[in-house]
Amino acid sequence: MKHLKLAAMAALAAFTLASCDDEETFDTPPADIPAGTEGAYVLNQGNSATSPDGTLDFIDFSADTYTAGVFQGANGRMLGSTPQDGVAYGTKLYIVVYGSDLVWVLDRATCKIVKQLAVTEPEGICAAKGAVYVSNNDGHVTKIDTLTCDVAGKIEVGPNPAQMAATGGFLYVSVSDGYNWQHNYANGKRVAKIDLATFTKQKDIAVGTNPGPIVADADGRVLVVARGDYATEAPAVYTISPDDEVEEFCPGSDIAVRGTTLYVINYAYVPAGTPLTFSAYDTRTGRVVKEELLPADNKPAFPGAIDVNPANGDIYICADPAGDYGYADYSAPGFVYRYAADGTFVKRYAAGVHPCAVIFR
Repeated sequence: MKHLKLAAMAALAAFTLASCDDEETFDTPPADIPAGTEGAYVLNQGNSATSPDGTLDFIDFSADTYTAGVFQGANGRMLGSTPQDGVAYGTKLYIVVYGSDLVWVLDRATCKIVKQLAVTEPEGICAAKGAVYVSNNDGHVTKIDTLTCDVAGKIEVGPNPAQMAATGGFLYVSVSDGYNWQHNYANGKRVAKIDLATFTKQKDIAVGTNPGPIVADADGRVLVVARGDYATEAPAVYTISPDDEVEEFCPGSDIAVRGTTLYVINYAYVPAGTPLTFSAYDTRTGRVVKEELLPADNKPAFPGAIDVNPANGDIYICADPAGDYGYADYSAPGFVYRYAADGTFVKRYAAGVHPCAVIFR
């Protein structure tokens, strides 16, 4: 879970879905504006310990400008405590704010508030089949109706669900049991598979310890990071086939996908001395497409998230600045690094405190 990851590593290191029919109406994405063509929102988590709230910034691709605080500028109020992630879908932008127990529904273009939804401990977010789904740290997944902007129901999936991916008519939810580190995350180690047509949990799929980041490639293959225990068990990426067959794929701590190319950050704490790496893999063959994806003189030392623009393949990496004793400083403004699809460095943007996600518009 994003809201636990940094604290856990530091301490150890020093939706109910209704069935859909042809008569239902949804707020669906504009066909003439593919995601990633206009710009990208940068979500900054802030730091709950040192008080700064989260913020939302915007990168305008056509003007080549970076504007900080677009949510506050549009609405005259703060975003809230420890936002986690967001998604642009249809005419709206959805932002989950964990510490404030809410989901913002915003106008996709202006960031003006459309609605504020009370949602318990929202963690991850995913859009599919005309609806938006939010994983709740209390063990559920919430569905949001994109037409009415109301909560449409909840389904139980297991302790501390993290991130989600949708493909092939199913929603896949990482069930981390992230608070149960003293018992090795015993009730996690699985991905919940939910049938989108009936909104019933079909099964649990066993994966590695403490699953978190999860994506689906163009073939319907699901890839999930099992983050390990941050002390003795290294993180690894697993694949889940459309037939629910599971295989270990590669080492990795965070992932993003475009088509059948998987972009992998590996910042493992174990074994000791494991180097930080940025690589690209072919999800069909498992072959390494590029071992050293990023240039040595322009790559982040403390990456926190990776996202890929679906329109052109540009890679965005959120990163924190260096702090004392060789660790990241989670209370100072961070950066967003931008690379072309082949890893060529493009630009570094000055962001807010602890940038945690890039959301393409």
